[in-house]
Amino acid sequence: MEMSGRPLYQIWNKEKTRKFRRMLLGWYHRNKRELPWRSNPTPYRVWIAEIMLQQTRVQAALPFYQRFLGRFPNVEALAAASQEEVLAAWAGLGYYARAQNLRRAAEQIVREFGGKLPQSLETLQRLPGIGRYTAGAICSIAFNQPRPVVDGNVRRLIGRLHGTMRRAPEEFLWEQAADLVPARRASDFNQALMELGALVCLPAKPQCSSCPVRNLCVACARGMENRRPAVRSAKASKALELVVLVVEHACRILVTSRKSVGFIPGKWCLPTRALEGDRAPARAAELLARETLGRQVTVRAAGQVRHSITWRRLIAHVFAADPCEMPVLGDVRYRWLKLPEAKRVLTSSLYGKAISESFRRD
Repeated sequence: MEMSGRPLYQIWNKEKTRKFRRMLLGWYHRNKRELPWRSNPTPYRVWIAEIMLQQTRVQAALPFYQRFLGRFPNVEALAAASQEEVLAAWAGLGYYARAQNLRRAAEQIVREFGGKLPQSLETLQRLPGIGRYTAGAICSIAFNQPRPVVDGNVRRLIGRLHGTMRRAPEEFLWEQAADLVPARRASDFNQALMELGALVCLPAKPQCSSCPVRNLCVACARGMENRRPAVRSAKASKALELVVLVVEHACRILVTSRKSVGFIPGKWCLPTRALEGDRAPARAAELLARETLGRQVTVRAAGQVRHSITWRRLIAHVFAADPCEMPVLGDVRYRWLKLPEAKRVLTSSLYGKAISESFRRD
């Protein structure tokens, strides 16, 4: 609530909390989506789902989830896979550090816990890629422990319920979420809480007429339901410019494991350099081609592609080169691959975009 322009953050009383639980769980029973990790909520399946959903919408993640589980059905299979195999299965989902952390965590789970995810919240948070929210989600959904979860949907939902259009302190949100979760139905309740935020209490144009708890919502009562609880603004970062070279000869593409831009995921990449200073992209591409092929070749501009990796925004200047003959490169870090194979090993979608741009301009 807010009084006299000053926010007051007050945990609900027991009666209001019980009423909220009853309304929310009844709505969830009638309206929940059928999702694969809900029909079979093993700790491993819940863990994979929660990692995928950290930066990806449910509908976009579903086909990747099914394919990933088909390739790595358990912790042991994931731990035994190479990083290249895991990144290839993750290709297209973005934020590839998630996949790298999954594999590292799987190795630790096999090594220290006999292939079983630990049930302790504190122990889970010591695994790579698992923070406060993900640990709480695994403990509550997979193990039915009364642990709170606070993601973007829950933050928005609690903020509106309390009418705190200013940003509520993070600890208050976690305290309220912890007080709301029941001791016996934690799994259903936390999924219901996130489901309500995802389907009804939307960031813009919330569906208040369909909300089962609208009578408890301060924002709805005050006509503030279309306002979003305030969030801290992040300064927009300047895009990093790259030069990407697509070398094609006789229906084969040159790929390399010699990486100069370390944050782009995958073992194999196209020849790539960060654009430094005020150097013109065309000149940088010529130098990159000569360094890669050991000779002077003609390059042509093929366009630009925009891409994001975690918080980085990239602008890739794509250049194409077709040497008169296929150079024999003695360095094992270079390979000439047919187009389908090249697309398979280039796990970053940045390079798929670059190849498409190059061929589109032919």
